Amino acid sequence: MADKSFILELGKLLIAAAWADGTLSTEEVNGLKELLFQLPDISGEEWMELELYMVSPTTEEERQRLLNRVLKKMTSQADKNLVLETLQKLVLTESQGADRQSEVVRQLQEDIEQGGVGFLEHLRRPLRRILNLRGQQYSDEHDRESRLDDFIKNTIYFQVAMELRDRGITFDLPDSDIRKLCLAAGLMARVAGIDHTVSQEETAVMTGVLQESWKLTEEQARLVVEISHHRIFRGLDGVRLVKRFNDFTTILERKEFLDCLFAVANAADKTSFEEIEEIREIAKGLELSHQDFIDAKLVISREDRRGL
Repeated sequence: MADKSFILELGKLLIAAAWADGTLSTEEVNGLKELLFQLPDISGEEWMELELYMVSPTTEEERQRLLNRVLKKMTSQADKNLVLETLQKLVLTESQGADRQSEVVRQLQEDIEQGGVGFLEHLRRPLRRILNLRGQQYSDEHDRESRLDDFIKNTIYFQVAMELRDRGITFDLPDSDIRKLCLAAGLMARVAGIDHTVSQEETAVMTGVLQESWKLTEEQARLVVEISHHRIFRGLDGVRLVKRFNDFTTILERKEFLDCLFAVANAADKTSFEEIEEIREIAKGLELSHQDFIDAKLVISREDRRGL
């Protein structure tokens, strides 16, 4: 996997290259979003850092500086592969012939191998046309204008939506329920991952909750759980998760959900002090009373709570 800072610098360079003529249309901005969404391991906070580069034009000096930083950080074959894979995803959406597309990628690869000479110029020429095409596809898809908000506020929902589209899987649920269950999965993952690992037992409980509460198939539930685990270890914002979960739930639903959180906590090696404290903080954020928290905790036997 390429270094995280390298991935961010690559994203900034692509945005800067799109600013080469000093303007970015709505379609081009949307095209950039669609491309940058595919960069690996970008959190909501890091996305906002990238978004700053979309606000105002970059100078030629700044573009060159960004290119130099990417080249300096490109220290491994994994880094080079990431650049080429990203460029291929960008270029291969163009409606031109395969030969022309391949030639663009070959030229950019040659530029990279030669230390970046000509890279910006060769990237700039096809970039605007391609971003326009991507941006039109972005705008044509249902509700895609809200995806930036989803990415920052509910990254699990965003990734689930993308995976569903790519795998051809559908959820026979209202969109609001899909958002709610993704937020629930994120909160359960926070409890499961408080010790920096997620056990098979915890995964099984989370999968069962999603199957029972939202009538998902095992395949669907496992997909959501898998993504929630992946996102939680990349700094998923617990405050945002709680606030958004409040938006989609009633007080009664949140009280019942505390039982699910304690079930996850007690799935492996009993319930720890750290898990209890995490659930306590979540309960506060869910605007539940201390008595609501105590009632849910008491569902777990004193022995399994180690007397806590």
